[in-house]
Amino acid sequence: MRRSIVVKLICLVLFSFNMQVKAQEILYGPTISYQYQKGSAVKTGGYFAFAFLGENILKTDVTANFTWTQKKFAVIPELALSFYPESWVVAPFVRTEFTPYTFTPKVGVTMATLLDLDFGYGFSIADKQDYRPLKGFTVSLRFNIPLNYKLNM
Repeated sequence: MRRSIVVKLICLVLFSFNMQVKAQEILYGPTISYQYQKGSAVKTGGYFAFAFLGENILKTDVTANFTWTQKKFAVIPELALSFYPESWVVAPFVRTEFTPYTFTPKVGVTMATLLDLDFGYGFSIADKQDYRPLKGFTVSLRFNIPLNYKLNM
């Protein structure tokens, strides 16, 4: 029984590669994610996305990163900008994140801008007092929860 459900889900995802979703003019809502970069962080905040030059999507996020590294708790503010070049159900995207301490360019894959998986490298721009530099390779899994999402196929 479980195996047939898994097979159906895999088929749905594979067929989704060939479907294109018409981009909405505006999406907004809360976002929550997990990131690993020299330690774990849970990120929560809000986002605003809009159609940009046709079917492309430009999205901005404002989040707070809650982290427990080096046996210390910290909250780090973040501003991010993402560009989704086409509004496919499963599509690549590029993203840049800015904190007071790092600049992090990323690349990733998204499922209808609802679920993002990205990889990047953080460049240190300043040191956080009493912390080792927050830089290096990073990976994130992000859930964007739109409050006004409509799937138009």
